[in-house]
Order: sequence, then structure tokens, then C-alpha cells
Amino acid sequence: MGGSVFYDAHCHALSLSHPSFLAFTQTLRRRGLEEVYAQVTAPNYLITALFFKTGERMRNMISVMERDVGSIFELMEDDLAGAYAKPGDEEPLLQDGELHLGGMRFDRLVLCPLVMDFQGATYMPAEGTYYGRPRAKPVAIQVRDLLEGIRDYRRARPDGFLEIRPFIGVDTRHYSADSLAAFLEACFGGYERGEAASRAAFGAMGDYNSARPARGLFAGIKVYPPLGFDPWPDGGSEREKVELLWSFCERLDIPVVTHCDDQGFRVASLEEAWRFSSPVRWEAALRSHPGLRLDFAHFGAQYSHPIGRPIYTEWTDRIVRLMVDFPRVYADFSFDGAEAGYYRWLVAYLGARSPALASLIEERLIFGSDFLVNLTKVRSYSDYYRLYAEAPLSFELKRRFAHDNPENFLFGA
Repeated sequence: MGGSVFYDAHCHALSLSHPSFLAFTQTLRRRGLEEVYAQVTAPNYLITALFFKTGERMRNMISVMERDVGSIFELMEDDLAGAYAKPGDEEPLLQDGELHLGGMRFDRLVLCPLVMDFQGATYMPAEGTYYGRPRAKPVAIQVRDLLEGIRDYRRARPDGFLEIRPFIGVDTRHYSADSLAAFLEACFGGYERGEAASRAAFGAMGDYNSARPARGLFAGIKVYPPLGFDPWPDGGSEREKVELLWSFCERLDIPVVTHCDDQGFRVASLEEAWRFSSPVRWEAALRSHPGLRLDFAHFGAQYSHPIGRPIYTEWTDRIVRLMVDFPRVYADFSFDGAEAGYYRWLVAYLGARSPALASLIEERLIFGSDFLVNLTKVRSYSDYYRLYAEAPLSFELKRRFAHDNPENFLFGA
């Protein structure tokens, strides 16, 4: 897409009915020591959300999740326009049809809400619970809610500031090879990269109805290893299905986003979640499918480390090596930017690399908010943007991360 466009290439529009909270609490119950370890070794991650001002951040996030999806999109736009501003807050970021950010101006905001496939989370029975049979979480329900939410937003605000390019969640464990192929064809049959194809699909959203297949409406695929998805199984039918998925994405040049930090919503064991999320697990997949367009979300952040020791950068360093070897490997820093200190770390990290390597990284990094999950760390969608505006990055880099790079990832040749 040309023009003055800001991209939030990693966000979520989740209602309370979408995640499997029962499975999450069962994981805490069954693997309590693992969770204690994960939180103790990850200071200032999620546990602060539970206790900050008696749970203010968690209540704030729930207040958003109680809305329908279309209302969440309206809230995001209204927040940028200052509708929720409190006394003493700065001027709104969205004024007179333009997003004002760090000296830059944008006339459109493209969102990429990522659907997560929670189906596998519901396989775990809730022992000791009277209503212990988990409710099914078919991905089709979340897709329906998301696409109808986009439709409702467009109907309510035909001249709204947001353009929405959703990613569909896929977990190959929930399909046979034949049903996976049929699902991918239903979602991406006729998929073409580029501005014209993308805007044509977006234009169809005003007339979307849930009885019609969602053909051509998705911008990419989201996978989430902490739920137990393995991006490169050791063999057998699970490897065959993953091979089918990556071959399909490589052939059509469909972008893929994978979770890549050591925290998050987890129902797999801690060992499995870390092993499947690690960029090391992707190396064989990329060697077999070197044209795969892949975004490592959160830039491999590792929050878990011995108290008093520096934060690990092993996963981040590994992603950088994959960027060198594979021209379509990217990373986003969604959620990471919820603290001003992250951008200072990023500047130092780039400065410690050779000029050539730093330049390559700068061409592959993408802005993302991880809204509404980021409300465990920041007060609002606007505040996350303001942290980015105030980051000690050059004007050129801020525009590259929020415009050039995500545009290349999503729509470029």
C-alpha cells in the first residue's frame, strides 16, 4: 500500500468468550510449580497486572474484552482520538483525520488482528469442577465474531480511520491432511499479494455475512506454540500436515506470524512451550521452505532469567541469524514496547551489531502493539503509541518500523 499509512501489524480483538480460561486455570492447577518458576524468573511480567493498584490493569483489560469485536475497534479509534483522555493527558494522537506521532502524520491506520486457535486448549477436562466438560472453542466462532466485528465497524463508520486485515489462527493438530487443505483453500483460495487484492477484500467486508465463506478476507496466518503447536514435528502425520501448511504459505507467499517469547497464554508444559516457541525449532522448517514469509512476534523476548542476571538474548540472536540466512524472515516488537526501557535496549542492541547487520535488522523489524494483551503493562492503546513516539529512535527508523517494513511483510513482492 502506498500513501501515508501506519501499521499495527500485531494486535488482538478478543472477547471474553474466545480464550479458554478454564484450560488456563487447569494448567495453573496441574503445573503450579512451573508457573511459579515462570513468574519468579520473569519479574515485572504478568504478575504485576494482578496486583498493580489492586488489579487495576487486569480490570482495565477485562473492561475491553467484555465488548463485542466491532465495539473494540471503535474503542481503539476513539482512544486515539482522545475520547477516554483523563485530566492532564496530552493532546489526542488522532486529529482532523490524521494520526500525529513523533513528528509524523498518517492518514490511515491498518490493523492486523490475529485470531488464535484455542481448540486444543479445550481437550483438557476440568477435574474437580461440577461443570467439568470444557466448552468447545472452534476457531470458526472467533472468525465469525471477528469478521462480523469488521463489518459492524465499517457500517457504523464508513469513513472510519481503521482498515483491518485479519490473520487466521491455524493449529494443524485439529485437522486431517484433507480437511486442512480444504480449510486453507476456503480461507485463501484466490489469494494475491499487493494493494489491489487487499483493498478488494477489505471492500467486501461491508456486505459480509456469516453464511458466506470467508474466502479472500485474510491477510495471513497466526500460529501459537504455547498452546502445544509444534512448527516442525519429528515425523509422521503431524509433520506431513505442517509441511502441507508451510508449502501452501510459501507457494502463495502468505505471511505467517508465530509467537516467540517465553511467556504468554500457555496450556502446554513449560518445556514444550519454550521448545516449540524457540526460533531453533523453526530452523529445519525454513531450510525446507526458504521462501516462507515469517514474523517472529515479540523479537524472541526472554523474560525468564535468574534474579540479578542479565536478560537472555539467545532467541533474539537466533532470529537475527535467520534474518541473515532467509530473506523473508521478520520480527515484530509487539508488547515489548509497553515499557520505555525496551526502546533504549533496542538502540543498544543495534549499536552493538556491525553496521551491515544492524542495517539488515532495521529492514526487518515491525511495530506491533499486542493490544489488548498489552493492557497488562500499559494504561491504554494511546499510551503504547506515545511510548513509541518518544522512543530514542531516529525519525527514519520510526517510519520504517511502522510503515515500510510491515508494508513489505504484508503486501510487498
